[in-house]
Amino acid sequence: MTAVDIREASPNGPETHVLSTDQLVTWRWRALTQQLPTAGFPAGSQAPTLVYLWTTILVVAVTVLGFAVFDRDDVPTAVLDSQQDLMVKVSRSLTLSLIAADDAFDQTAEVLRSGAPAAPATLARLTGDEASWAGVAVIQPSTRKVVAASAEAVPLNLIAGGSLPEGNSAVMTTNGPAVIRAVAIGDDRMLVGLQPLLLRSLRLNPDGKHGVYVLTSAGDTYLAQGVDAVPAGLRKELFEGIPHINSSRSEVVRVKEWSGEALVVSGAPVGDTGFVVASVIVAQVTPGTSLFHGLVLALVVALTALLAYALMRASLVKPLQHLLHQAKLDACGAITKDRRALRVREGSQVAQALAVSSGNRLRANKWRPTVLQGLLLAALVALLGPAFGVAVAVTQPGTTVPVQLNRDEESRVEAISSTLGNALSSGLQTVEHLSRAQATTAGDPAVAALKEALADNHRLRGVYLVAADGKPESSAGRPSLRAAQPLPGQGGVVLDPAVNRLPVVYAYQVRDDGRAFVAEFDIDYLLGLMRSADGRAVVADPDLRTILDSQGYRAFQPLRDPTVREAAVAALSGDTISRSKDVDGRPALVAGAAVTNPDVAHLEWVVVLDRNADTLQLPSMLERRWALLTAAAVTAILVVTLIWMYFIFVRPLRRLANASARIVQGDFDEPVTPQRHDDVGAIAMCLEICRQVRHTGSARFGGATRLRGSAANFTAVLPRPRIPNQRER
Repeated sequence: MTAVDIREASPNGPETHVLSTDQLVTWRWRALTQQLPTAGFPAGSQAPTLVYLWTTILVVAVTVLGFAVFDRDDVPTAVLDSQQDLMVKVSRSLTLSLIAADDAFDQTAEVLRSGAPAAPATLARLTGDEASWAGVAVIQPSTRKVVAASAEAVPLNLIAGGSLPEGNSAVMTTNGPAVIRAVAIGDDRMLVGLQPLLLRSLRLNPDGKHGVYVLTSAGDTYLAQGVDAVPAGLRKELFEGIPHINSSRSEVVRVKEWSGEALVVSGAPVGDTGFVVASVIVAQVTPGTSLFHGLVLALVVALTALLAYALMRASLVKPLQHLLHQAKLDACGAITKDRRALRVREGSQVAQALAVSSGNRLRANKWRPTVLQGLLLAALVALLGPAFGVAVAVTQPGTTVPVQLNRDEESRVEAISSTLGNALSSGLQTVEHLSRAQATTAGDPAVAALKEALADNHRLRGVYLVAADGKPESSAGRPSLRAAQPLPGQGGVVLDPAVNRLPVVYAYQVRDDGRAFVAEFDIDYLLGLMRSADGRAVVADPDLRTILDSQGYRAFQPLRDPTVREAAVAALSGDTISRSKDVDGRPALVAGAAVTNPDVAHLEWVVVLDRNADTLQLPSMLERRWALLTAAAVTAILVVTLIWMYFIFVRPLRRLANASARIVQGDFDEPVTPQRHDDVGAIAMCLEICRQVRHTGSARFGGATRLRGSAANFTAVLPRPRIPNQRER
């Protein structure tokens, strides 16, 4: 053991401490460790690889959990969701119809309050062909005596109790569910009306014994459409809890005697009327997702992640840790007999520089991979897991779309077609009403009538009084987009053929004097009607040009999707159709229906509803979705990790390797400037100490007083200050 003589000044005179070389190195090591930067997150060399490994393991665990949750024999979730959505739309349609009827009813009640005679002629406006009230009457509530009536008698006996409650009361008549509305119009006078609850015709699945019911809170049930899937005596048990729901729901009811089948019961409340519309079908029970497939996918991803983690450590983490340890030894003046050559190029160059600056030599092979090449190899290995996930998704067996989904999609496309037709028909009724009014000339009276008509019909963007040549004389709303040309015929709903940049749909009615009222429809409102259903809804004309498209479009462009084109052609005949496969045989959910409203049927428009089958909650689709999500998540984690390591470690290490190359070639004049306060920066600081010792000499080694710095403030050995003695003082 070598002894080193260190003399220090002392107030009592010179004092000598004799330290061994090992003790001196230990002291320097401690001092150096205190001065070197401590790399924290995210600069620690081990941080990226550990974050990559644990986040990938978390994704693997979530994947297994996702496969396990749906690993059961049950009715596909897509069927439950479809039935629930269908009932929600039916209940919403009924609610809107009731609200519109109630508004008309309340207007008549206000007329009666203002002094109009309580005569059948006054009440007839509520029971005409275009009204929804089956019967209306003015009664004395104290005795329930009828003062005046129109159409059917109102069955007040169905309302229990002595006094009639104001508002709506849900009743079950011999003809089905109905609402009785009562509004006070004076002393001992009430206006009462009977409105049947009429459901639009739905496309039912006879193979599934599909039935649609209307339930009351009192427990009454009425089969509105379809057939009974269970005996009538079991309805109470079947619909237990459904009549009192406040929001829509769908559930599976298992029958012990059935094998491979189950009942699906769905319901939705009809506003605050007390009615609930419910659907019952017999659905097939199918196997769920395969937990075994999920475990295999998770195992492959985990193994490739572990192998990639090992390659990342071998390419970056271990070389950095070895270099930092060796650099600290060299900076402390320790003697290393056997130096290990590193397997990456940058690490080998820095190790050679440390050896040269310490007076040693380190042989290295001619070629070594760079750190980046090692990380790219790890990335390729890591991508094997996501590649396997994509392969699992692509090789999934063909999905069979349940027939029930086709029938439900047909009901949805018919609902859109009917709603669109009714909206266009309402515009025609608006201009017909205006044409029958007395305000026929231009000026303030006409403008007032136009504004009133526009306020009553929110489907319109503007209402206009036009001259015989088609030019507007008075208007209400936004400026007209229609070409100022003479109108074709006496009245109807047309698509302006002279405007090519957007669809201009308008209703018109020509008067005897040659003037006409024109109402242009709000295209945004029509698109809103189409967006009520999931998926893409398209309206096409007989030439298969796009008139409306819920997902954005250029007007009058030809339909390009071959499956949508085929469905549109099939629906032009007037039949409602659906497809469960596209023209290439892949799973699809497409339905089409013609717009058959008598007022607009001449347009020959068809509505096509195209829903992406990949979004359906079917077992095979769920497996495919989980596999793709796992692949995407693992790939994203890998990309973030590589970017992290490249900018935080690879680039600074590459710059340090370039500086090391100069030292290996014998150039000790240029300082080594640390760029970061992390492991790479600590190695650079230690290399700079070794360079200074080699460049200046070991006698001045103890003068290295600053180890931290940057490119503009590098470490330098300052001259030892001269302390004057007592005589010089």
